[in-house]
Amino acid sequence: MSLIDYVWGAILLVPALSTFWSTHVWDLGATYLVAATAAFFGLLRAILGLRVFLVLTYVPALFGVLAVGADRLRDVNLLEAALIRPDPHEAWPVIQPYAQWIALAAVLFAAPIWVLFRMPSTRTARRKWPLAALATVTVASVIFGAIFRDTVLRAWPLNVISVAAASAIGRDDFISTVSPYAAINPRSASASWGASRLPGLHPQNETYILIIGETVRADRLGACGGQKQVGISQLDAIIYCDVTSGSSSTHTSVPLLVSREMPGGAFRVSKDATFMKAFEEAGFHTYWLAVQERGIAWPDANTDMFVSIKRTDRESLLPSLRLMLAQNAPKKLIVVHVYGAHFSYCDRYDPATAAFQADCSKLSELPDDSTLPDFLRAFDNAVAESLRFVDAVISEAAQAGGSSFVMYTADHGENLLDDGRKLFQHALKDPTQWDTRVPAVMWASDEWRANNSARWERLRANHEAKVMHADLVPTLLNSAAIRYVDERQAAVDLGAMSPAADRTRWVMRRLGEKVDGDQLRRVEPGKQ
Repeated sequence: MSLIDYVWGAILLVPALSTFWSTHVWDLGATYLVAATAAFFGLLRAILGLRVFLVLTYVPALFGVLAVGADRLRDVNLLEAALIRPDPHEAWPVIQPYAQWIALAAVLFAAPIWVLFRMPSTRTARRKWPLAALATVTVASVIFGAIFRDTVLRAWPLNVISVAAASAIGRDDFISTVSPYAAINPRSASASWGASRLPGLHPQNETYILIIGETVRADRLGACGGQKQVGISQLDAIIYCDVTSGSSSTHTSVPLLVSREMPGGAFRVSKDATFMKAFEEAGFHTYWLAVQERGIAWPDANTDMFVSIKRTDRESLLPSLRLMLAQNAPKKLIVVHVYGAHFSYCDRYDPATAAFQADCSKLSELPDDSTLPDFLRAFDNAVAESLRFVDAVISEAAQAGGSSFVMYTADHGENLLDDGRKLFQHALKDPTQWDTRVPAVMWASDEWRANNSARWERLRANHEAKVMHADLVPTLLNSAAIRYVDERQAAVDLGAMSPAADRTRWVMRRLGEKVDGDQLRRVEPGKQ
């Protein structure tokens, strides 16, 4: 191989080792992505002569370097920016300061190709691989790509090629496979849950509310072994302390929570409709109210509202929630997606009313043994504020009158230097028991409990059961007397039966891979 091969090969691999290394450390094995990139370019080089190889990879090389530059200089994902299809008049002011450098890169990358074409062809002839070896490698690569396509297609430059092809043929739904975080809604408008109300008399005014919390560990609640100041003030609420989340990241946990999918699928957001479609088919008007962006779950509510984040969720969301409750729709489903106790914890509560005194100046860096107490106190304050929001929602539902049912759970938990690995926060490479064990809270109005006394007692009896996120949507739907199509065998309606004590509670490790949530590794302090 020549010097040009090594230099050009390094240029082609740079995006795979930086910008396209992996969207998140928990998403896909980054080394597999780089291996797929190296195999793609290596096979291309083996098949083609150096001249043709340079010509065909000129655009990927230039785009890759520009993508790295956009990522480092402007914190812009060039691939996702291209997917959004920005207005050229809006994009030009952003590009203009770098136009001369883009032009210079284009010229520099064209230079070796021009030089090679000026040389005698004998100096650039490639050494041919034996035909059998080349055929074997090609077939093996195709088979590997077919089996692991959900990984391979996210590797550079196959991600760009696949996205371009999908856009060209009008298959935007395919883009979500290649780039799970692209601003493309994969949900099918025709998807159905085949839902309807069970026969019988139903209340004239009904409201069901699902609150999706953020970054709350079950063991921080007073009812689950934590500080007594951290909890729900509603004495008649049911608190579940042993619930496994679908994953340790908001971007995969929330789509799983609102779906009829189980952890381990290859897609971040399914093409299927959310459970809100079942409520809609059963005659409810559905609402989605959030401070977090639409693309996390791509909700398919009749009405959605995204509001700006203030210090607390009560400040951000309660005014809009009151407006939704006041709407002239006798049957409502409202999903509220909050910001909860997400780091930085001190930004999530009002220090003047906090139960614990935390030195927030110590939270600007990663915690260590000396600063951990302040991190824990701040986190407990943020969790307490999250539960105050749940209390406030329950109060609003009660004041609205009618038959109402409120359910709360967190999308995932949080690592707080709990064992010898000294892990912090969530969405890490591997899920832990700390960032996947969350609480659930259920509350119902007097009218709902009077009409569903046996179901309410079953919900109360199950509060110590081994629950998982997949159980919550079936429980909510059946609490509204909605029948629907759901082929999952593992999900349990907690208002009708108790989950088996020995069942496996799956947690997503990364797209396409799941682990047993009850077998997540625990490391003793001081050990790895």
